[in-house]
Amino acid sequence: MTTDSRAGWAALTVTVLARAVLVTVLGLVGWSLVPALLGWESTVVSSGSMTPALYTGDVAVVRPVAAEDIRPGQVLLVDDPDRSGGLRLHRLVEVEDGALRLQGDANRTPDTALVDPAAVHGAGVLRIPAVGLPVVWAEEGRWSALVGSGAGALAVLAAAGWWRAADGPVLIVLRDRPAARSRRPGAVRAAALLTVAAGATWLVPTPQAAAGWSAHTGDADAWRTSAAAVWACIDESAVRARRFYDFQEASGTTALNTGTLGAAGDGTYRGGIAFDTPGPDCGKGPARAVTLDGTTGYVSTAGSEVSPQTFTVQVWFATDHPGGRLFGFAKYATGIGGQYDRHLYMTDAGRLVFGVYNGGNRTIGSTASYADGGWHLATVSMGATGTYLYVDGVQVAGDAAMTAAEPVTGFWRFGWDTLANWPDRPANDWYRGSVAAGALWDTALTPAQAQAQYRHSP
Repeated sequence: MTTDSRAGWAALTVTVLARAVLVTVLGLVGWSLVPALLGWESTVVSSGSMTPALYTGDVAVVRPVAAEDIRPGQVLLVDDPDRSGGLRLHRLVEVEDGALRLQGDANRTPDTALVDPAAVHGAGVLRIPAVGLPVVWAEEGRWSALVGSGAGALAVLAAAGWWRAADGPVLIVLRDRPAARSRRPGAVRAAALLTVAAGATWLVPTPQAAAGWSAHTGDADAWRTSAAAVWACIDESAVRARRFYDFQEASGTTALNTGTLGAAGDGTYRGGIAFDTPGPDCGKGPARAVTLDGTTGYVSTAGSEVSPQTFTVQVWFATDHPGGRLFGFAKYATGIGGQYDRHLYMTDAGRLVFGVYNGGNRTIGSTASYADGGWHLATVSMGATGTYLYVDGVQVAGDAAMTAAEPVTGFWRFGWDTLANWPDRPANDWYRGSVAAGALWDTALTPAQAQAQYRHSP
């Protein structure tokens, strides 16, 4: 392109607009960093449970607030009671016996865990839109978005320095210097400023707060149980689960583990999954659920483990489409492997069958059908005293001699894996229906403990 074209009105307009964008970005980044000078805090919102007040990628600024000044209606940044070292940004809805009950604006129910006033970092005073998106993208591994934003930043930088004044007579000459150098300082300054801004967003510690589900404890991203696996449909006094997935996420690919294994036990949503679908009502208002499409949708755990010989697996489910594998263990997190058992599946008649492989297929099963569209809690425990299947807290099948299964290193899945060569195999191995919670223990729950897990108000 010629020098004349860079001196025209079109080039000038592009440069002015690009520099306006740079000034806006710098201003937003500056607003997110200045609060630290006042002793305030800023945090990146990592999920959407506070929409429309806050969106994922926003930076929220909070100021310190004295305990006596905390009032319902304030948006509070607190130490996450369900994740050690984490933060939560929700609205205060009620004070109960001196403790704080929070709730996300987009959540249908309040958070289960109460918050001590001493855990409050501050009350929200300012929202800075979208500045923290690069942090969220990096945490989620969305490298294409990061690369795209970087390319966009380079394009804006180039545009900011595109216009050049046309060559003409010089009326006043202060000193001699190459003309090319006299026309570039604006672009250089813009590049330097944007570089500083980008560096600031990455180098200045800006913690992420889960403006996410926690009444089940949940986005994108943040909720780890600190005392017990708690959720409206699981008895809060029940024995602690190693893996606990409430399946209450409203978006994303991560099924958060709030059990003792922590983030290392997170699951991954795969394929056709609908979020934010109706869940069971267990006395604290209806919960959310995720619905698997029966074709490609399932959930797998992260990190392989040695298959246990003593364990309990549990899932809340609802379907009126018989068939499919509700949960089980597999050699691989994706695809079909040669080893798969410890699975609970539904026959074409709607009966539940649990099976393990130990030199041959061993199964136990219910006589009743559960493909009735209602919510049911299925629990399977296996240990030295045998294997037992409970539905809605009541034992429906068992085998005292069924105490061992095939040793294999692999992954847990909810919703799918092959059921080839298993008795009463359904026409479709994919489960088509909703799940609202899943849990795994490394102990065999007793009948009393299994019954205590069930708490449902139809």
